[in-house]
Amino acid sequence: MSAGFWHVPLDKESSDLCCFNTHVGKYKFLRMPFGIKSAPEVFQKHVIRIFGHISGVSVIFDDLIIAANNEKGHDEILQRVLNTALENNIKFNKDKIQFEIKSVRYMGNIITDKGVKPDDDKVRAIREMSEPKCKEEVKRFLGMINFLSSFIPNVAIINAPLRELLKQNVDWHWTHRHTEVFNKLKELLSKQPTMKYFDPKENIVIQTDASKKGIGCCLLQNGQPVAYASRALTETEITQIRTN
Repeated sequence: MSAGFWHVPLDKESSDLCCFNTHVGKYKFLRMPFGIKSAPEVFQKHVIRIFGHISGVSVIFDDLIIAANNEKGHDEILQRVLNTALENNIKFNKDKIQFEIKSVRYMGNIITDKGVKPDDDKVRAIREMSEPKCKEEVKRFLGMINFLSSFIPNVAIINAPLRELLKQNVDWHWTHRHTEVFNKLKELLSKQPTMKYFDPKENIVIQTDASKKGIGCCLLQNGQPVAYASRALTETEITQIRTN
């Protein structure tokens, strides 16, 4: 959308609060200006109210993504979006519009006609990271890995040695074992295939795995991964395992 905030009209009370003085007189905004703390949230709600009811449209701040199973369906949704924009006097930036593309960056991932994969830039950033020299760098690395954990099998099981380093009662001591885990996580992320879209009509296979530190699973259809999930065990759960 072009100059998105200016598409949001202000009521009288809000307009009065957006008043300002100049050397040629006093003025006030009639449309939402840039720089107001609550503006992004208000704008998002405004765009969702206008376009959110259209099936196949995803609203991400001032971007609209149209998704359909075929060209005909795509064009029908596009026509509804354009008609709705015209009715609400909304303008789009023609230089940023892309029609009928096969892949798009969306919320840190790349959505394609075949499935979902992690954003290449995020994968590259992780792959090029050097070994951590302190706990803060380990925390940063794990944060980046966890953001893409749905693409890595058993990540909570594999990264257990790195998480141990973050405990308050554990002194910093980087070993060969930590290097192995660090490199393995980067390698797994680099090698992961595109995740298949879930199809409710296909059979589902769930593979599970567990260790003394965590549990994990993989949802598959036709032998292709749809999603990975894993989590670390709590101290209570670990104690119960030892007891049993």
